[in-house]
Amino acid sequence: MRLTQFTYRGDDWRLALPINLQEVNLLVGKNAVGKSKTVRALGNVLLYLMQLSERISTSDIFRCKLLFEDKDGFISYEFQLKKSNVVYESLIANGETRLYRNESETLLCGELINPPSNKLTLHVRRDVLQYPFIEKIMLWAEHACGLCFNEIEIGGDNDMPFYILGQRQTFFEMVKSLPEESIQQVVNQAHSLGYPIQQIELFEHGSNLKMVLFHEENVMSPLFGSLMSKGMYRALYLLIYAQYMSVREYPSLLLIDDLCEGLDYERSTKLGKYLFDFCAKHDIQLIATSNDTFLMDVVDLKYWNILQREGSEVTSIDIIKNPELFNDFAFTGLSNFDFFSSDYIARKMKGHNE
Repeated sequence: MRLTQFTYRGDDWRLALPINLQEVNLLVGKNAVGKSKTVRALGNVLLYLMQLSERISTSDIFRCKLLFEDKDGFISYEFQLKKSNVVYESLIANGETRLYRNESETLLCGELINPPSNKLTLHVRRDVLQYPFIEKIMLWAEHACGLCFNEIEIGGDNDMPFYILGQRQTFFEMVKSLPEESIQQVVNQAHSLGYPIQQIELFEHGSNLKMVLFHEENVMSPLFGSLMSKGMYRALYLLIYAQYMSVREYPSLLLIDDLCEGLDYERSTKLGKYLFDFCAKHDIQLIATSNDTFLMDVVDLKYWNILQREGSEVTSIDIIKNPELFNDFAFTGLSNFDFFSSDYIARKMKGHNE
């Protein structure tokens, strides 16, 4: 199941219009326009769906709307929180209202129910057969994950600043769960990034010492986390994490803030292009943010979502809302980054408004 639209209203900022999402997405924009806030907002929604609301970094007051699409049709789900209490909830599947909730009553498939004020109906009425539309949303949330690329640290998984911990696997456990074919793909891709990894080995001593060792060509001693540069560790971690998601039963959604930040030109472009292609091929919906000029030039413009902000309102420009803007740019002969950095968008939007 794929998220096709996301709407969010917090107490201090909001997405003024729904943001359209495709199978893979690159959110770009100037500094402080709301790129990180957008992925963190979606992370907050996922945390609440997974009943991890104690980890939400906002003041617990927000309203969101999610529109999903799968082979069976569309599901629209919306809820509103006030100080951790659910004051509104709605679920519409293929045009039919299945759930409606306000502060005085809750109707699920025409039945009056009484969920706790601090729980979503989705938390208390999961039933694979009776309410398959609820199960789809919960499985989507439970198998999603998000992280900030430049905060992937060598120190260990316990301190990893994930937005979402739907998949609570350590680095060691992720590698251990991968089939040999996936491990070899990581090795091959590491080579293409200029990291001469020859073998990935698991080392385990007792219950406390568990390490992932990387053997380089023509080097006697293996590499492990603390011996690597941060850039190398982050790139390898992301390659392994993508493989891990691809072999799960429900690959779902991957959020990455500041994708490829800090990497050099060659590695940024190769890793970014590989990840976008890999996620599209393996049915992993990718939502990444970046201002990296290298990365922006290799990601097809049709996957871009350009964020702009005025005060507390964030709006987006994408090929779904503005097809002529994107299609006309193809004839200019300019680079992808020029689409973002030049006055092309402002001139076209001004002409359209006039």
